[in-house]
Amino acid sequence: MNTWVVLKFGGSSVSNLAKWKVILATVKQRLAAGYKVVLVHSAAQGLTDLLTKKITNNDDIYTPFKDKLNTLCKELKVELQLVSEQLKKLKSLVEKPTLDLWQQAELLALGEQCTHVLGVAYLNTQIETASLDPKSCLISSTDDQRSTESQILSAKCRVARNDILSEKLTENFYVMPGFYVSNCNHKTVLLGRGGSDTSAAYMAVLLHAKQLEIWTDVHGIFSANPHSIPSARLLLKLGYQEAREIAASGGKVLHPRCILPVEQHNIPLLIKNTNDPEKVGTVLAHEYSPTKPRVSAINARHQVTLVSMESINMWHQAGFMGDIFAIYKELGLSIDLVSTAQTNVTISLDNMDNVLTTSKLKALKDALSTLCEVTVIKNCSAVTLVGYRIRALADKIAPVLSSYADQRVHITTQSSNDLNQTFVVDEDQADKLVRALHEVLIIEDKEIDDFGPTWTELVQEKQAKPTVTTAWWQNQASELLSIAQEHSPCYAYHLPTIKGQIEQIKKLSAVDRFYYASKANSHPDVLRFMYQNGVCLETVSPMEIQRVQSVCPEISPQHILFTPNFAPIDEYRDEIEKGIHVTIDNPSLLFDYPEIFKHKAVILRLDPGHGSGHHRYVRTAGVHSKFGIPADDVERVAEFCEKNQISVIGLHAHSGSGILDHSNWARIADYLGSCLPHFPEVEIINVGGGLGIRENPGDLGLDLLQLNTALLAFKADHPNIKIWMEPGRFLVAHCGVLMAKVTQTKWKGKQGYIGIETGMNSLIRPALYGAWHNIVNLSKINDAHEYTANIVGPMCETGDVLGIDRKMPKTQVKDVLLIANAGAYGAVMASNYNLRAPAKEIIIK
Repeated sequence: MNTWVVLKFGGSSVSNLAKWKVILATVKQRLAAGYKVVLVHSAAQGLTDLLTKKITNNDDIYTPFKDKLNTLCKELKVELQLVSEQLKKLKSLVEKPTLDLWQQAELLALGEQCTHVLGVAYLNTQIETASLDPKSCLISSTDDQRSTESQILSAKCRVARNDILSEKLTENFYVMPGFYVSNCNHKTVLLGRGGSDTSAAYMAVLLHAKQLEIWTDVHGIFSANPHSIPSARLLLKLGYQEAREIAASGGKVLHPRCILPVEQHNIPLLIKNTNDPEKVGTVLAHEYSPTKPRVSAINARHQVTLVSMESINMWHQAGFMGDIFAIYKELGLSIDLVSTAQTNVTISLDNMDNVLTTSKLKALKDALSTLCEVTVIKNCSAVTLVGYRIRALADKIAPVLSSYADQRVHITTQSSNDLNQTFVVDEDQADKLVRALHEVLIIEDKEIDDFGPTWTELVQEKQAKPTVTTAWWQNQASELLSIAQEHSPCYAYHLPTIKGQIEQIKKLSAVDRFYYASKANSHPDVLRFMYQNGVCLETVSPMEIQRVQSVCPEISPQHILFTPNFAPIDEYRDEIEKGIHVTIDNPSLLFDYPEIFKHKAVILRLDPGHGSGHHRYVRTAGVHSKFGIPADDVERVAEFCEKNQISVIGLHAHSGSGILDHSNWARIADYLGSCLPHFPEVEIINVGGGLGIRENPGDLGLDLLQLNTALLAFKADHPNIKIWMEPGRFLVAHCGVLMAKVTQTKWKGKQGYIGIETGMNSLIRPALYGAWHNIVNLSKINDAHEYTANIVGPMCETGDVLGIDRKMPKTQVKDVLLIANAGAYGAVMASNYNLRAPAKEIIIK
């Protein structure tokens, strides 16, 4: 009997011809090595998302779904007619006003089914390929005690080695769609999130495969989310338990459900990158379990719901806990974390394992209320350390947590097997906590075999040479030194750099109008330059409007956007009378002053419910943010505006700043699009700003091409809607540098300090946000680094630190230090604290 290998390729890996060629080459390699191959695949990228829109929004997704398939057909040179049967089923389901759970399963399986037909057709032109129906091999469990929704939309299978099946599969190469299986009545059920991975794991067990290979768009499992922490390390070797804990705690490479089957049958699991097939990946096997205390990964799971149950009756009361947990069982809810006190039990519900509808949570609260006082806390995140003997690392963990004394940690739990420790915090604190823990706990010794290169190193290795762009200030060091000698401390703004950034955003063809967020840098020359280069201006105060109109006297009121927050009503009234676009983000303004807005056109700022960005203070959405109209008020506001003849011409949302995930703006657009039925006069969608920048020359930064593609997809579905965007820091951060002379240097033990003549009075971002800025000794820019030091200012504040542990050349008094990427939120946030004047501003044309 030949040995089997199971290969699984995800949605991005089956979405175009280039990826299918990688699949073909990989299959041929395994066949040449003497293996028989089963290839399990997901739906082509974007198909399942479209199908989901039918269920969530009742969108008519037939045409865009067919268009995506047609595009794939053209690339693979196969006929769309091959999926006519699937498209006929899709059309019938789309035309139904509502779908029951069984119909939802049939609908969502169509992505894999269509991809399968087209993929097999292409492969058969290159290699002999057999099709395998998952419903003939995989049957869902009959003893599943979870809710009906979970049994249909997130089913489980019990599998064991099946030599009879292996013997029946006489061909050398089979292709099978993942994600869906059959129940005992031959109906289609789904395996839930990560379902295709799970399908592949089940097949590996049935065939007793030599190994399971998961091919995806990342190199493997990292010590943290590399998109948030570029210094995250690739984990080369992991034990199954560690990997399962990482997956369960928010690592998105694998679903935890796919690990357990191969773990139970000791089948190695290899993760590889379809985009970089020659590079090393992550291997899971029993023999790679750690033997010394360590933290392997730190992850965050968002959208966690807590249920706090308080009652004096639970104290020393036999059976009380049993009564509580019986309610969760009856409602089919799977509990994740449990924290207990004498009169309180708090549990967490993870949306990965539960369908948490509003009605389900209400039913839970109603049922529990007979036993205890119930509080449901939404919008939480669980930050989890995963490793081995974590209790032994308490001395390293405690100092990090002590810095969170002013924040609320809802739950702290530690697993009985000492493999994980979890802290449940407010959602806007999670990413910050992950970064802080990662800096302290992840092993930096590259001699340890289990830890590979960082994500940044892997990305750079993929290129012939690291793409490191020379910053403008590096080419003009002599000129800047001359300016600093005369004007230090000072900001210098390089207008040609702004022009380059404007050219970058104008590549976003999906965006109809850009409004520069003036608050980022309101220098008159900067505002004038923006408008002269085709960028409109967004303002947040009457003084900003006055400055805009004084430096750009020719500007039309329609090219000014006013988006105040908790401002006096007179400001709204005055600017709307001038014909300036005014944004309202509080329902009370409309309810209390309808006469001001009657017969006026307004834009409403809505809260999409989830903020993004590098720090809680730059996240401008979610329950903990003061911005935006909450979702619960949208319908009421719409009815009020219609009744009072207030014309809503635009919807706006902004989730934060420094965002590098291109899908953020697609989510905003989709949310605003879902609100359009309430506002028939809307012609504008403003998706906000917050575009992240390349903080270092070697960083990848935001993928503008993917961002544009996502917004174009929205426009295709909403052809009559204009898209606006309001970038701020993206346009001006790179143009500005802050220069200051060194005043003193000092050593305290092993810690070096370099003091400069200005600090948080000129640049408060590091103290306020924990923001990172590149800092160099401009006077000795080509000298080798000799030591590490903290860069500090002269303010009488412990927090007056501009950079921590920066590598510097030998630095002396009167050397000029340069702080890069300081063109945004620098001088505009400066103060005269300690009665020290902030840095001057110099324009370089």
